[in-house]
This record gives sequence, C-alpha cells and structure tokens, in this order.
Amino acid sequence: MIKYAISFFTFVLWFLVSPTGVFAQVATLSLDPATGTFNRNCPFSLNINLDTGGAQTDGTDAILFYDSSRLSITTSSITSNTAVYPDFPGNNVDEAAGKITISGLASVATPFTGKGTLATLNFTVKDSAPTGATQITFDFDPNNKAKTTDSNVVQRATIVDILNSVVNGNYTVGTGTCGTTTTPLASPIAVVYKPIGSSTTSTPSATIAPLPVKKTVLPPAGSEQFTFTVAIFGGVLTVLGILGLALL
Repeated sequence: MIKYAISFFTFVLWFLVSPTGVFAQVATLSLDPATGTFNRNCPFSLNINLDTGGAQTDGTDAILFYDSSRLSITTSSITSNTAVYPDFPGNNVDEAAGKITISGLASVATPFTGKGTLATLNFTVKDSAPTGATQITFDFDPNNKAKTTDSNVVQRATIVDILNSVVNGNYTVGTGTCGTTTTPLASPIAVVYKPIGSSTTSTPSATIAPLPVKKTVLPPAGSEQFTFTVAIFGGVLTVLGILGLALL
C-alpha cells in the first residue's frame, strides 16, 4: 500500500514540476481553405486558424512561405484578429524571400485558450503568374521543439512550444474570371407588322414599327336614286304651277 502511495505521489510531483504538463504538444495551426483554385489577377483570402487544444497560451508565431512569383501580399493586407490576441507587434511580409510572419501576444491578465482565427491573409494572384500548382506552407520543425525561429505556440507562464501539427495549403493558379459572371438580359423582341395581302417578308429589327393607319370610308348621307326622283317630281310641279298661272 505504501508502495502505491509513493508512486502516486511521484506522478503528482512530476505533473506539477514538469514544464510541459499534460498539454505538451497539443496545439495546431491550419490554413482555411487548405485547397482551391485562384485565377490570375484575382484576389483571395486565407484564414490562419489556431487551436490550442485546451491549453492556455501567451502567444503564437505563424511563419509561412509562399511563391512570390505567383502571389502578391503586403503587410497591410494582413488582418489580425484582436479577439484572439490583443497585440500583433511582429506582422511582416518579406516579398523577396516569399515569407510571412505573424506574431500575436496575449495580455498579461488574459491568456488565449481554445479555437479561433489568428489572422486573415489577403492575397492577389499576379496577372503574369505561371499556371499550375502552388503551395503556402508553415515553417515548422516538429522534431526540434527548442527552435524559436519557426512557427510556435507558447504555453502560459512558460517558454514551452506546444505546437504539435500544421495544415499547409495546396492551391492551383488558373486563368478564369474572378468570382461569378452575370448573364445579360435577352434583347427586346422586335415586333414587325405587315399589311394584309403583302407578300414581302420584313426583316426583324430592334425598332417597333408603327401600326398602319386604316382609312375609314363613311357611308353616303342619302340614296342617290331617291334624290333624283324628288328632283324630277319637283320640276313637274313647277311647270304645272306656271301653266296654271297662265290660264288665269
């Protein structure tokens, strides 16, 4: 019984004095999205996601390499997430080396624990970029935890690097258009009128032809035969009237 008690005490003592504790090498850094096709002369954005694996952290350095002959980015194109770390004093882009450095620091009172976006990288594909596959990779050596010049996640109140793994990005440079294209509306349908009885064929045009004006013939005001008969009868009465005056 005493033997088991000593063993348990030894384990607890190791846990308390161990610089790495139970959270050693549990954090991850990843690019999101990790794959995709991006076309020449088009912008695109990538998130650097951090997962501390439940450990409290004082800061994170994310160092990445990219192909500067294909992709363009500046220090001002990096959007830091102050909800994860309030201070980012080490953000930098070395275009000649194709190297991006992002350094976030926690406040003295509040470490960061959990998952979140460390920063967003806003790239542009160069218009002269060679097409084909390209990578964006983290500078990370899992076999050398003492290395301080690569990507690392520092555990709270220690100098221990707990970064365990990274997810790099594999992309393709294409020659398509940026975003989606809008289908233009169809042209207005031309309406062409053809007079009745015409045998010619009209060619449609974009101008709507006016409707032909139809002449309306008004019906005659009276009957010509009736008018002629009344005129004769009136003439006969006139002659008889003259003869009657003569006989008087």
